[in-house]
Amino acid sequence: MEALIPIVSVLTLFIGLPGIIFMYKYKSKKNQLDLEKLEHQKDILELEIEKEKLQLKVLEEENRKLDRQITEK
Repeated sequence: MEALIPIVSVLTLFIGLPGIIFMYKYKSKKNQLDLEKLEHQKDILELEIEKEKLQLKVLEEENRKLDRQITEK
């Protein structure tokens, strides 16, 4: 039983510890990429909102133009 302790220690040192470290780095990188993706999606949604606001302004102007035409007749 005591002979297994050094073997387990070496296996933990060379297999377990690097696995934990690389898994942490992988998760950290994945979270960073997910955050960037969400930021880009937020930017896209903000641009779509701005586009809708501009379309509303265009429709309001068109409505005013048509109202003027109706009142002039």
